[in-house]
Amino acid sequence: MSDLFGKLRRHSKRLKWTTEADGEFDKKKEEMELCDTDQQLLEWAMREVFGQSQKYEERARNAIAKAEEQHATGLTPSSNASGSANPPPQLTSTHLELQHPTYPYLIAHLMHSFRDKYRDPHLALSIFDYARHLSIPSYVFGCTTPAYNELLETRWSCFRDLRGVHDALEEMRVNGVEPDGRTKKLVEKLRREVGARTVWEEESMFGSGEVVGMLSKIEQLAIKEPRGKRGKGSGRKGPAFDAWKGDALKEDVED
Repeated sequence: MSDLFGKLRRHSKRLKWTTEADGEFDKKKEEMELCDTDQQLLEWAMREVFGQSQKYEERARNAIAKAEEQHATGLTPSSNASGSANPPPQLTSTHLELQHPTYPYLIAHLMHSFRDKYRDPHLALSIFDYARHLSIPSYVFGCTTPAYNELLETRWSCFRDLRGVHDALEEMRVNGVEPDGRTKKLVEKLRREVGARTVWEEESMFGSGEVVGMLSKIEQLAIKEPRGKRGKGSGRKGPAFDAWKGDALKEDVED
């Protein structure tokens, strides 16, 4: 399971942002703006974002099943007259697309909309949680840096959940999700606001000493790991997330 997760994570970093993806992202955002209520937006998300994710996964599973069947019957192109064994089918980007490149940015945009436009941070957190549990490909390809940044901002700005911020950053580190400039800005903002408060929720739970220690750990987690510890670089990056924000700042693999 962990080996598969690692392979998918490396594959997710190789997804390339194309002109087609850019157009699709703009189209989806326009559709989101046409929703008049949070209920309409949620229904749209279940159909157009998570429904699409499940379709991608289904196509991938069918492609894998077909490749395995061809491998078992000796029909793969690699078979030859000498009768040498065929290598097992490989899961590569040339065979299938596990998720659309816009998927993580749509998740992030949904979280931002529910939190800031509809004032429902709980629903924003639920969007991340739903993507996390929908499937392994959904978690790996959808819960990337943009979505984690929205998770961090929601946990801190709406709930002052220092522990939650720490846990999210630690989860990013464990899963190989790299922080970016916005991650760093969010942590810097958090540090300023913690320093300005004299009494706050975490104090009563952990004590001031533990708060300071947790804050120090948060700052460490927001720093990218040395290049030697990370996977090789990805291709063309997706849209500048803060730019479109503008005025405000497959299936779980069976054991």
